[in-house]
Amino acid sequence: MARLSGLTTGPPVASLLDVDFYKFTMGQFVFRLHSGVRVRYQLLCRTPDVRLADLVLEEVLRDALDAVRSLAFAPAELDYLKGLEPRGLFGDDYLNFLRRLRLPPVELKVREGDFRLEVEATWPEMILWETLMLSVLSELLARAALAGAGAGAREQAEAAGRERLEGKIAALREHPGIRFASFGTRRRFSRSWQFALEERLAGALPDQFTGTSCVASAFQHGLVPVGTIAHEVFMVGAAVGDGSDESIRGSQRRMLDAWWEMYGEPFSLFLTDTWGSEFFFADGGEARARRFRGVRQDSGDPAAFGERAIRWYQDCGVDPRRKSLVFSDGLELADILELESRFAGRIGVSYGWGTNLTNDCGVPNYSLVVKPVAANGRPLVKLSDNPGKSTGSPAEIRRYRRIFDAPAAPARIPRY
Repeated sequence: MARLSGLTTGPPVASLLDVDFYKFTMGQFVFRLHSGVRVRYQLLCRTPDVRLADLVLEEVLRDALDAVRSLAFAPAELDYLKGLEPRGLFGDDYLNFLRRLRLPPVELKVREGDFRLEVEATWPEMILWETLMLSVLSELLARAALAGAGAGAREQAEAAGRERLEGKIAALREHPGIRFASFGTRRRFSRSWQFALEERLAGALPDQFTGTSCVASAFQHGLVPVGTIAHEVFMVGAAVGDGSDESIRGSQRRMLDAWWEMYGEPFSLFLTDTWGSEFFFADGGEARARRFRGVRQDSGDPAAFGERAIRWYQDCGVDPRRKSLVFSDGLELADILELESRFAGRIGVSYGWGTNLTNDCGVPNYSLVVKPVAANGRPLVKLSDNPGKSTGSPAEIRRYRRIFDAPAAPARIPRY
């Protein structure tokens, strides 16, 4: 097994390819259809009572972000994107844009022990920053935790991570029907740890480990890059109309149909909870249920969601066994085993395994996200099946709940 090195003296991110794959599918989509929209991202910490600037020095974070800004795509990286299947997925127009891309600057301030981290630019110029910022901060937090833990802390963390990984591999071998991908780029222990871990999984579980969301790791190890679309397409899509309630309510269908026109069935696996999954299922319609490849669960009760998705397909006259359901909300091994027992054979179930896979080395984990908070000057909102994951001002959240008929509910601290 490759040595899983948790701490390095190098930068947390060494390539612009080191992002989740859906940053490129979404990037091409917005480059072609919404290139003039100005979007602002903001770092949000959803773990209570955490002061990130007390854990990581401001100048250390600033230097790491500046190092990312100095990066450009290498010709071999662009050739890799051009050669991905289906052939022609990324067009020359978008690849030429990436060839010229230099990331916009990030605004970093410290206020009362918290980082205020924001970036604003045209949507295609800044869309890669989300996972890049989170990967940088996640690794710096791990480094800081181990630096304060005394001599030998790194070695102990690596040993614990290796032991836990091998335990997961042994358990998964007992359930050969389970299919899973690594979704842990943004909250990983470190870049080198994630890369070696995914190489190990590919060798140990070749028929179960289906790929990684991390394009740089896929490129290096010959893995399948996986992912389609995230909440931000729908969040920003709601703001680029005329701003009326009617335009906002109809924005999900507009974005879904535009996405389908560009990418078709291979990339039609959709998150349902931007405005609450009940609205997605009610608004989607039978034709979309038949066309779409499947859905991804990212908040709320996964078992309840799975039953609701199966019922949606059945109500639309679609055999759920012909569709895909990806669970991806803070999964741990026990969750995967329980969900597999419940849904295997009833729907095409698989798993996007995140933080508990790529950052299970004993350092603290935090629920950090980078979300779009404004587009063309309009405030953005994300609702969720778990209100603890909702974003936006209270007034805008109330407005969107009324528009999408999404009742308020008790929030719980989000899982990773």
